[in-house]
Amino acid sequence: MPIFRYQCQECNSEFELLLPRYDSPAECPKCGSVKLEKALNRVGVISSAPAGASCAMRNECPSGGCCCAGSCGHKH
Repeated sequence: MPIFRYQCQECNSEFELLLPRYDSPAECPKCGSVKLEKALNRVGVISSAPAGASCAMRNECPSGGCCCAGSCGHKH
């Protein structure tokens, strides 16, 4: 289920909701309004691995194989 970010048009609060689909109904948890605007959701990634390190080098794959469908160059 995706997380969507909203801004309420009634009370101006910003919040995130976990919804099953893009078009699922939502309401403001602060005031209960359904007058919402979807806001831009920012995504960030932090890695402590050196640049160019494979996913296996970052210990992200429990099986020790490649988690990125081979795009990092690590063999399965």
